[in-house]
Amino acid sequence: MTGTPDLTSPDSYRFWWEERVRFNDLDALGHVNNNAIGVYFEQARIALLHGAGGFREDDPWTVVLARSLIEYKAELLYPNTVRIGARTLRLGTSSITLGCGIFLGERCIATQETVAVIVDKAAHRPTPIPEPLRAKLLEA
Repeated sequence: MTGTPDLTSPDSYRFWWEERVRFNDLDALGHVNNNAIGVYFEQARIALLHGAGGFREDDPWTVVLARSLIEYKAELLYPNTVRIGARTLRLGTSSITLGCGIFLGERCIATQETVAVIVDKAAHRPTPIPEPLRAKLLEA
């Protein structure tokens, strides 16, 4: 996690998630709308965190989204299948900054930087990132 990776480059990612563009994802002009783009990013982010050990029902903590910044680079049309790359950018005490990119082939459609926070389910307060999750996210 050294330097700032280029989120528009497929080479910046080791974790990938695939999504099909649905007809329902389109706006009045026939482009995939911004809400659908956000859902694609969410699916990849949740898959990455779940694979790293998050979102387990018996855990006393969960992950909540605190910030999301999406930059749109190109239009996306139906029908298509896209790949979403996701990676860890930074780890704080209780916060996780992730970077994602949506790709149609090698072309970047959009990027996202998010900050998620580990929250104690009972107290509804931030809590330190559990060490097993931290170790897995350092690899992502």
